[in-house]
This record gives sequence, C-alpha cells and structure tokens, in this order.
Amino acid sequence: MRSGIVAVALLWTGVTSAEQLAISAGYSELVFDGRSASPVAWYLCEMDCARDNARRTTLFEIDDGYLRFVAQDKHAVQASALAGSVRIQDGSDVVTIGFTTAQGELVYRLSKHSPELQLQVPRGVAVELASGAGFVPEQLPGFGAMYSRVLPVQISGAGQRILDAALEEDAAPASAEKGHWIGVRNRYWAFLVQPEGGATVYPEIASADLNRPVIMFPAQTAAQRYRIYAGSTEWAALKSVAPELSELLFAALWDFLRVLTFGMMLLLELIYGWVGYYGVAIILLSLTVKILMYPLTALADKWQRQVNATASLLQPELDAIRRSYKGEEAHMRTLAVYKKHNISQLYTFKSAAGFLIQIPVFIAAFDMLGENFALSEASFLWIGDLAKPDHLAALPFTLPFFGGYLNLLPFLMTALSVLAAVLQREATLSAALQRQQSQRLYLMAAAFFVLFYTFPAGMVLYWTSSNLFHLLKVESARWFVRE
Repeated sequence: MRSGIVAVALLWTGVTSAEQLAISAGYSELVFDGRSASPVAWYLCEMDCARDNARRTTLFEIDDGYLRFVAQDKHAVQASALAGSVRIQDGSDVVTIGFTTAQGELVYRLSKHSPELQLQVPRGVAVELASGAGFVPEQLPGFGAMYSRVLPVQISGAGQRILDAALEEDAAPASAEKGHWIGVRNRYWAFLVQPEGGATVYPEIASADLNRPVIMFPAQTAAQRYRIYAGSTEWAALKSVAPELSELLFAALWDFLRVLTFGMMLLLELIYGWVGYYGVAIILLSLTVKILMYPLTALADKWQRQVNATASLLQPELDAIRRSYKGEEAHMRTLAVYKKHNISQLYTFKSAAGFLIQIPVFIAAFDMLGENFALSEASFLWIGDLAKPDHLAALPFTLPFFGGYLNLLPFLMTALSVLAAVLQREATLSAALQRQQSQRLYLMAAAFFVLFYTFPAGMVLYWTSSNLFHLLKVESARWFVRE
C-alpha cells in the first residue's frame, strides 16, 4: 500500500527546494517539488491510488509535461516563503492542498471517492497543461495506430469535439463555456477541465507534436474555479462526475449505434460476471450475439439464396448475350431477358440488404471492444493484454505496416474464414457462380486479415470466435444435407 495522506503531509515541515511532497487521494497522485504551487508529476488511477492493483497512467512527470500557473508578468506562480504558506487538510471526503502565493491563494481539492478535483486559481493567473510521454499510448503499427493517439477534446451535452482543427491558424477558438469540458484524452484516460464561473473561457490549443497538445486557459479578471476530471474513460467513473462526460465513449457513433454499443458492453459485463475471465466472456459474447441475431441472419441467408437462384437462372442467357452482342443491342436483349423472367434488374439489392442489416452490430462490437477500459491489461491464454495485439512472439525484423511481432489470432481468424469458404456450397449456384462467390470470400478474408492484424486482441478474438461459430453453422448445414 502507498503512504497515506497524513504520513506524507508531515514530510512537508521544514522542506527545502530539493524535497518533494506526494499527495495520494482518490483517483490521483500528485507530487510537488519544494515550494512550487504546480505539481511536478501527476498520476491517474482507475480507483483509489492507494490500492496496489489499481491500474494507473502518467499524465506528466518531472521535465516531461506540466500543469503550471503563470502570472501576468509571465513568471511561474510560487508558494510564499512565509511559514504556514502551505496547508494540507485531510477531510473525510476531500483532501485540500492550499498554497499562499503573491497573487492570492491557489487551492486543490481532491475527492477521495471519485476522479473529480476542484482547482481555485487567483485572479490574473493563467493555467497551462501539457501531457507527457507517459500519457501517449503504445504506438501500434498499421490500422491499430487509431488507438495510439492523444487528442485535445471538448465535451458537452452535444457530444465530443476533437480540437485538432484548433491547431490550424484560421480555426475558431474552442469555447469552454459553463458546462463544457476541455482537455486531453487518449484511448483509456482523460484529463478534462471545466470552468465553473459564468464567464466563457477561450483556451488555446498549441503544440508542434499533435500527440502532445498544450492547452492554455488564459488569466481571468477574477479568481477562477475549475472542476477537473482526472481518471479513466470507464463509464461509471465518467457518469459519477457529470452525465455529459459519458459522451467520451463511442463518440464517433450516431445515437442509435451508441445505444447498441452500450448494450453490448453491458452484455459483456454480465457474461464476465458469470465466468470471471474477459477472454472467455468475449467468446461467449460472440456466441450470444450469433444466437440473438439468428432471425436477422436467417432472413439474410434466405434473401441470399433467392439472389443466388435468380443469378443461376439468368446466367446462361446473359453469358450468351455478352458473347454475341455489344453496346445498345446487348443492353436491349439483357432487358428482354429480365422481362421474360419477370425479374427486376435490382434483384441483387436484396443480397446487399441482408448484409446491411448486420452492419450495426458489427460496428457496435468493433467500437465496444476497442474502447472498453475493462479489457485494459486483461490477459487470456498467451495474450498478455486484450487491449493490444496478441504478440505471440517478437520477430527478428520489423515489417512495414505489420510491425515487429507475430500475432497469432489474425491467422486463426483468417484460416477459419477460408475453411468456411471452402466448405460452403450453395445448391442454388451454378459452378461458375460458386467459383466467383468463393473468390469473393477469399478476398474478404484477406482484407480482414490486413485490417485486423494490428488491432487489439480482444477485438480479433471476437471475430475469430464469430468465424468459428459460422464454420460450425456451415458444417452443420452440410451434415443435415448429407442426412
């Protein structure tokens, strides 16, 4: 267990500039150096930082990022040299750290039970935040790079706005109005600031490195109070501080897709509560979704069989027209064939519709497994972290796009897809159309291999399980046909 707040507070008596004060309260741990009113390090925890098993991240450390306060003369705000200029109060719910400065009192209030903090800044003092290298996620290769970013964001009841555009010279400034939060986030952690006063604050977003944005809240003409969210992007933690903070999750989705995604997340948690392992829970989630989706997939399969039967019926005549005629004549004869059989030229849309009705579930599973904080650092079999690629073995070289690790799950996923394509035979398809369908399935398997190779293992495990259950479905259908 880490040192308690009372124990570390006693170390402050008679400190010199070389000594440090570490304050661990609730979801944050701050380190102050000497009499600086600004922390030199800030660590975020998913729960009480005093718990040894609490997942943690580094917002910034000494000489690598900062939260600092700048007076109107551009000098950093320092605690007064007078005795008693720093006070620490350890309450039942809140730890208060107050600094007496030349500009006025600067106060931190850290909740012991949530990721919320309050910061009181004197009049005429600006606030600047720059996250450090420890806040930058592991840089994944390929398409997995989408999970490796740090983003400056604005959060309100209307949703999340990424402030990358604010780095452009002609971009309008972000407006941190009352009720709005502005700060930085990565895939699983966030540090967000909300001005509590009625005045609108226009923070500046600036950085040469887009993964290390610097956010500057300008000085105000009166003392300013800020609410701060410093913690994980876990749903319950976000909601415990402010309902609108849940907009951080699945922010790119339309509302109905977000509802579906939250539903899948709750279903995963329910299954996890039964089995106790997230890897097993993901496999069972895939099976559960297959079962729940059966009416829709059965309808889609029915439509596909109808399209296949129609295509097989039309193919001989259409092939003959293509061999013998060109241009307008071929077009007119093709229309005559469709009219002869009373078939619409748009009959293949039925196949597309069957595919499209499954797309929302695909998107919901994709986003839920990609952003679910619960999967961070969760292991399964040889997989050390379901939030990262499975990394079965390190390669002696680095491949462009694919990186320097052998990931086993994408190979298993693709092998199951190819095997299903080999075994799947539609009685309604002619031999030529069957070959074309198999080729499309092989190409789709290859595309998914490239897409998923560098994605988090939890996501690939879901699709591998889904492919396995599809293969079992295909083989069961073949068995019933043989019977």
